[in-house]
Amino acid sequence: MKALPFPCIRPAQDRVLEALPAMGSILNGNDALRGAIADGLMLKDPGAAYYVYECSGELGRVTGVVAICPTSVLAGGKGDASADVAAAAHAIAELKVQPRPVSLAYEASPVMDIILSAAKEGASLYAVTDPAGVTHRVWEVKREDAVAAIRAMLDQAPDPVFAGDSAYVAALAGASQILADEARAAGAYSGKEPFNFAVAVLFPAAQVSGSAPQVPTGLLTHQVSRF
Repeated sequence: MKALPFPCIRPAQDRVLEALPAMGSILNGNDALRGAIADGLMLKDPGAAYYVYECSGELGRVTGVVAICPTSVLAGGKGDASADVAAAAHAIAELKVQPRPVSLAYEASPVMDIILSAAKEGASLYAVTDPAGVTHRVWEVKREDAVAAIRAMLDQAPDPVFAGDSAYVAALAGASQILADEARAAGAYSGKEPFNFAVAVLFPAAQVSGSAPQVPTGLLTHQVSRF
């Protein structure tokens, strides 16, 4: 499986409780997002990293790794050609930011469990509890040896399977196609553009059944084109 570290756009650590309720406005357009970055409410990480995401609540605790994967992984979801999905695809393409990771499940090795547990021993970037009582925690992994270890484990894993919102997956695939068509029309398509990758939270298949948890909108986003 190809799953890479990436530079994230995310809330400032000390302002996450201010930022998350405002995501509807922040992610409403490029100007609003630029303003939030200029204000220090949001930030653009200067380098690539993996992120460890933990979701805990009444139904238990699950831990995943957040990375960017080729958009071909979205083919595992059921297509949705509704007008709402088409509108969502255009909105993502215009914003040029994927607003939250898509949830996927993969066969994790015991070694990966050890690596992620070690990452969780450090201080978390975020620990926020939503109105439903679910707590979301995030750790950043950017140390070179830790990044290499996670990447090696993911390289050895089989391709992930779809485990989330089919309409959202269809919108992401549609946005990727819109941006690719625009690049081809401009004679500037290489196949290596960020919009050819989707940010995903990869959960061990043994920890999820049916629909996997969703990372809150705006907590970990992926810029798919310049804005």
